[in-house]
Amino acid sequence: MEVKSYQSQAESLLKEYILADPLVPYTSIVGSIFACKMVYDLAQLISAVHFKSYSSFSNIQRVEWSNRAISTVHAIFITAMSLYFVFWSDLFLDNQLASLITFRSAFPSTFTLG
Repeated sequence: MEVKSYQSQAESLLKEYILADPLVPYTSIVGSIFACKMVYDLAQLISAVHFKSYSSFSNIQRVEWSNRAISTVHAIFITAMSLYFVFWSDLFLDNQLASLITFRSAFPSTFTLG
């Protein structure tokens, strides 16, 4: 009986919070793929122009270098969005007693997290 209760609660959460607007996560995922490709290509272009040692890298080292650029840009983006949600967004204000803080979501948070 308890398993059914947990299962129905999980289904409710899935429908209400994750699949409420299915276009947003899919758009976020496709946009993220294009953003990663853009950062990857820009990292190659910028590195070839500004770093003399980049031309001496092997192909595997160049791939690793570009992957690190993607990782760095991702970390900066997630940090900026997290700071926005914590300090400037009203998403996590204490006076919102409607729902648990872990279940609150908004378009920017859903789009950012994919």
